[in-house]
Amino acid sequence: MSIRHITIEDISKVNKMWNVSSYDGDFLYKKLDETQFFKKFYQSTSDYTIVTIVFFDEEQLKGFASGVYEFGRDTAYITTVVVKKRYRNQGIGKELITSLENELKDLSSNIIKFDIIFLNPIHLEWIVPGTSSHDHPNAPGVDMSSFAYTFFKKCGYKEFAIQNSYYRDIRTYQFSDKTSSNIKKLEDSNIKIVYYDKKKHLGFDELFDDLNSESWRKEILEVSRQEQDGDPILVVDIDGKIHGFTGPLRVQESLRGYFAGIGIHSNCRGFGVGGVLFSALCKGLKNQGAEYMTLFTGEGNPARNIYEKEGFKIIKSWSNMRKELL
Repeated sequence: MSIRHITIEDISKVNKMWNVSSYDGDFLYKKLDETQFFKKFYQSTSDYTIVTIVFFDEEQLKGFASGVYEFGRDTAYITTVVVKKRYRNQGIGKELITSLENELKDLSSNIIKFDIIFLNPIHLEWIVPGTSSHDHPNAPGVDMSSFAYTFFKKCGYKEFAIQNSYYRDIRTYQFSDKTSSNIKKLEDSNIKIVYYDKKKHLGFDELFDDLNSESWRKEILEVSRQEQDGDPILVVDIDGKIHGFTGPLRVQESLRGYFAGIGIHSNCRGFGVGGVLFSALCKGLKNQGAEYMTLFTGEGNPARNIYEKEGFKIIKSWSNMRKELL
């Protein structure tokens, strides 16, 4: 029996185990080709170090575990622990997670906790239950319906938040009568939902200052500053000043309508703008050829009311889990 770092020679075998595991009834992640597997579980970058360890017994691969550390952070992330189904409940998973934690901890004295959360720079795509190809680009925690949820609890990980994944087929999406009425009311108040026009609209920086979101600032400004027209962005327009956004509108290869988020300026809230903006996003993505949308949000986030009013249903609940170092 041996637990050691993965090698180039192991990749084909471990990748095959990952793909076989995706059909064992309790594993919803997408299959990966060897190039994709290499990037997610082997190839460190200038921003982070990947640690992947494998468990062999008499040359038989029985499991592997992987995590990542972003330089300068006080957190290391657990990406996955996979044990072949016939070898579970034999202590292999426990040995793997313990070894992985020790390897990650040795990378930096700054590390004070291990997290399983969407902030992990390694994204694992997963398949929407009941579909063959509708996917979501990142798992925001531990699937609460899986054996992994109980496993991590037994290994000392504690839940600190719950994220819900929402899904809707939007191929037949249309504005409801309520939405159409709200659009008219907003327009009567000089509040319009329109596509961003760099020649007409100002105020992105002020909006992102108000929202206190540097990630949205970076993504949206990058699209808005492209010399040629990039992916469209929907904005809340009051006399040419931007008071909210959603987008960029983009259809992914799987025909998923991309969703970065919705932001409304604090002085424009309480008028139903968020709901109308999200409706415009759904319709715009449908018109661009998207078949479906997925998104996730915190259990207590009021934004869930907007999604549910538009027919989005919870398809998975995820636990954000953490182990703090003593």
